[in-house]
This record gives sequence, C-alpha cells and structure tokens, in this order.
Amino acid sequence: MERAMEQMAPLSRRRLLRALAATGAAALCRPQLASSQQARVFSKPIPSTGEELPAVGLGSCITFNVGNDTVARDACAQVMGAFFDSGGRLIDSSPMYGSSQKVIGYGLTKLNEPPSLFSADKVWISSGARGADQI
Repeated sequence: MERAMEQMAPLSRRRLLRALAATGAAALCRPQLASSQQARVFSKPIPSTGEELPAVGLGSCITFNVGNDTVARDACAQVMGAFFDSGGRLIDSSPMYGSSQKVIGYGLTKLNEPPSLFSADKVWISSGARGADQI
C-alpha cells in the first residue's frame, strides 16, 4: 500500500478538475443511479394543523434577489424545479429580500405552479395590528 501511495502523482488543480468533470459526466450517463438512491425527505408536522412539511426548505434571501435579469430568473426557476423534483416543498421568502418574491412568482409560473408548494413569508412590522396589511 505504501508503495502505491508513493507512485501517485500529487493532486494538482488540473487533476482535481479532471476528476470532478469525469464524475459529473458519469452522473449524466447514468442518472438513474443518483435518483434510485434518493433519501426519504425528513418531515415534521405543523403543530396547529398537523400538516407534514419537509424539515429543510429553499431559502431565497440572496440567491433569488436577481432583479429583472431574465437569464438569472430562468436559472432560479431551474433551481426551484430541481428542488421540487427532489421532494422539496417549502420555499421561504421575505419582503426584505429585494426582488426574491417576484422571482419566486416568476419561477412558479414557469413551472406551472407546482401543487406541492408550501410558501413561508416573514412579516417585518413592529406591531401585530399592521402585520395583516403587509400580508
């Protein structure tokens, strides 16, 4: 074993990139391998309703704040599509996240509004009386 380790070339950036590219290419050639080992999505019930939701959701603070850039909006829609395809349901947003809410709406429209979506939003108002107005 020691001899085999001595004969290996040191890891360079080029070798690492080649290995990563080969791994990606292998995954593309056999996508059923990745999907056949998909783990069950861990979920927890909402206490007030009992509805089961995944414990992990898709945040939108920085990544989805892309303004009106159509290419970036389409990329966000692809991320959302992959998220839903992997069993995701919960998307979190806030009025404080710039254009994120509009970008999520754009993506949901492109994806024909997946019925599995559960949307969470934050209310950024100091008084409860004004919170309903923001919603």
